[in-house]
Amino acid sequence: MNTILLVRHGTTDWVDQHILHGITDIPLNENGLRQARQAASALKGITAHALYTSPLSRCVQTAQEIGGALGMTPLHKEGFKELNFGWLEGRPIRDHSSQEYGYWVNLFDHHLHQFIRRISGESLSAFNQRVTRDWRAILAENPKGTIVVVGHSAVFNSILTNYFGRNFPPGKTYYTLHPGSITEIHLDPDGQAQLVRMDDTAHLG
Repeated sequence: MNTILLVRHGTTDWVDQHILHGITDIPLNENGLRQARQAASALKGITAHALYTSPLSRCVQTAQEIGGALGMTPLHKEGFKELNFGWLEGRPIRDHSSQEYGYWVNLFDHHLHQFIRRISGESLSAFNQRVTRDWRAILAENPKGTIVVVGHSAVFNSILTNYFGRNFPPGKTYYTLHPGSITEIHLDPDGQAQLVRMDDTAHLG
């Protein structure tokens, strides 16, 4: 059996200001570094067989903290870069992790962003293909044991949707994963997935 621990990177100035990152490389801020250390502390003591990360700095910094706690060197996976949002990157967006906006506003934003990505960034189909390619690669490299992956919200949404479908919370069009959160999945030898915990932020105090 595989235990998969998905750790979203710590926060950045852009996350705090609800500005869209995408592939724009923005480092962690002071609070993000603290979240990375707290996530590392929460994982300290586990027996991990591999530690992977997106190559973008906000993930690399988080992975380095976790690697220090686990005595491991993070391995970069190009396919785990965040979704390229094209013209939307660097622009403020509505914070749909809150309950302030209803379903129709979420749906409007979802389709508007999808259209802009297609003409200026990366299609969801191309994005899912590259995430799936590297995901399959790390599972082939680690047929059993515990795998830690440090990544982005859209990357983890791609993985979660592949296993669990679009069972989003009411009024949402995606799975909400907060900075520094840990999501745990168990995979049996047949590849069947069990969601053990989602968006766990208890370690962040």
